[in-house]
This record gives sequence, C-alpha cells and structure tokens, in this order.
Amino acid sequence: MTTFGHRAILCIAALVIAIACWFGFHVYHDGEIILEWNANRESDVAGYKVYYGTAPRNYPYSVIAWKDQASRDGTTRYRLKGLKKNRKYYIAVTAFSQTGRESAYSSEVEGYAR
Repeated sequence: MTTFGHRAILCIAALVIAIACWFGFHVYHDGEIILEWNANRESDVAGYKVYYGTAPRNYPYSVIAWKDQASRDGTTRYRLKGLKKNRKYYIAVTAFSQTGRESAYSSEVEGYAR
C-alpha cells in the first residue's frame, strides 16, 4: 500500500473516532432539568441565578436566567441544560436586581437530569 493509502486510512479512522466521541459526549451530557418557581415581584429584578452542583449546598456552577426569558403568569420556567443524564443535581436560585444586588438562596431542590 502506498503512503497516500495509509494516510487516507488514518484520516478515515480519525474521523470515525471523532464522530463516535462527539456522539458519546452528547448522549452522556445532553441531560436537562426543567425548573419552575414563583417569580420575584419586586420591580427592579433583572433576572435569576440558578446555582447547581452534585452535592447538597455546594454549587460550583451557575447560569443566569434573565427575567424576560421565561416569566409568565407569575411563574418562571427555566431549562437547565448540558447536564449528565441520570446524575442527581442539587439546585438553588437567587434573584438579582438591575444594580447587581443578589438575594439569599432559595430553598434547595434536587432532581435527576433526564
């Protein structure tokens, strides 16, 4: 076999491995938890911070849910994505104002990413 043939086989093998890794990552990490809470009624609320982690009261991760993203009828809904499927997560939410002031944590909830 020529050098070109070996390179072609290696390139095809690398491509197949890359696709398999990408697919495996997305199957494993495409879990989500849908959250819903009562919206804060203060007029200067800009949004919410959703804190989460895999141990109780330990939140190494957070995302921002802007007030206008999902508020409807006094309820806020947020889809927490990119989680590991079937893993248990602990979650708490805070509200923050337009000036950056942040509330205390909500009560903690727990759930499994699906």
